Amino acid sequence: MTAEIASNGFASGLGKVSARAPLNPAARTKQRPRARAGTVRRKAAATPPRTSEILRRLLEKNKEKSLTVRNILSALGPTSFGTSLMVFSIPEVLPIPVPGVSAVVVIPSAIVAAQMTMGRKEITLPKWLLKRSVPRKAFAAAIRAMLPILERLERAVKPRWTWMTSRVAKRFLGAYVLFLEALMALPIPGTNMPLAIAVFIIALGLVERDGLMITAGILIGLAAAALVGGIFAGLVAIFQGIFGQGA
Repeated sequence: MTAEIASNGFASGLGKVSARAPLNPAARTKQRPRARAGTVRRKAAATPPRTSEILRRLLEKNKEKSLTVRNILSALGPTSFGTSLMVFSIPEVLPIPVPGVSAVVVIPSAIVAAQMTMGRKEITLPKWLLKRSVPRKAFAAAIRAMLPILERLERAVKPRWTWMTSRVAKRFLGAYVLFLEALMALPIPGTNMPLAIAVFIIALGLVERDGLMITAGILIGLAAAALVGGIFAGLVAIFQGIFGQGA
């Protein structure tokens, strides 16, 4: 009887193991890699492309002699406020002359910043501005020169101080960028580059949700604004001296 009980116990235990796992070990090992591969694919699909990748695609897909504002905005997406500010500031960050840059860079950036301040969810530009174009060769030269710097920055940034990318903070940042764009529109030589660098860094921080990078951009913007104010005050003093002597 003891042997019979032991035999029944062994049989029931074997039944439990069979219920939990497949009898064929090879089938079990084949199922696991599929699940892992599927998980990796889902994670990869959820990861948005970096700005450097978007810029490469923009140049690859648009081979015409000129790039319109519509082409640029279509490649970036209607909800990409940070990326749009970053891209539109690149021609001013680098000392590469781009014909018609003020209409294609400063005006769209100012409109995007104003819509950020109003809390808009999508970028809308007037039709006449969407039709404005910039030579592809000059724009591509500016993008390619900026890509190595952008890729290094993308490796350094990370999500931190994310409260600075909240909806309320974005409104403040939109107003601040609009102020910098207004200073950029002034005909004061040597001031556009530092102002554009500030906008670029703030925009990069917005895209990567890096509040520390945004803070750095704000401080650079304050320094650039002080530079503009100093140069303007100097010019006013010079003109006052010239006209004062003439009188």
